[in-house]
Amino acid sequence: MNLHLTSAIRRERHQLGLPGALGAGGLALCLGLYFSILQPAEQRRDEARLAANSLHKRIAQGGPDSNQVVPLSEQLTAFYRLFPSEQDSTDSIGKIAAIAKRHGLVLQQAEYKAQRDKTGKLTRLQMNLPLKGEYQFIRRFLADVNAEMETVSLEQVQFERQKVGDPLVDAKVRLVIHLGTAS
Repeated sequence: MNLHLTSAIRRERHQLGLPGALGAGGLALCLGLYFSILQPAEQRRDEARLAANSLHKRIAQGGPDSNQVVPLSEQLTAFYRLFPSEQDSTDSIGKIAAIAKRHGLVLQQAEYKAQRDKTGKLTRLQMNLPLKGEYQFIRRFLADVNAEMETVSLEQVQFERQKVGDPLVDAKVRLVIHLGTAS
């Protein structure tokens, strides 16, 4: 019986020829692509539609206040309240120093430069920090400052190693603390 099945397969393969074999291979490839790519994409699309419908229902159930537009001046005031005031700048500097200390970095000196925004109500407190430490600790320090202090941005960083095998690097870091001005 097994011999009979094998000879039937050979006969069919011979009748199909090269075009039939290529067509069968293409069909198998299309089926594989459908089940590996298209079907999961369709599932994600359906989930996104359900989430969007749910969101539309929640917005519709929000009541009349959900359609109320907040005036631009109130939005701007709320935006500026996100920033610490100029009087809190020493707290921000202290927090940066504490994060550096937590990573074993010593801030021996720093240069500060304050610059008021001409059109808005923000002050940029630029800090130039020379750091010395292991590269990975400096990188972790910068990542933690970014994660813990939303109003601080990294403007520039420069690394320099004195010798090829030296584990310590000299880094020049420029951070900017964005502060709200007193209105």
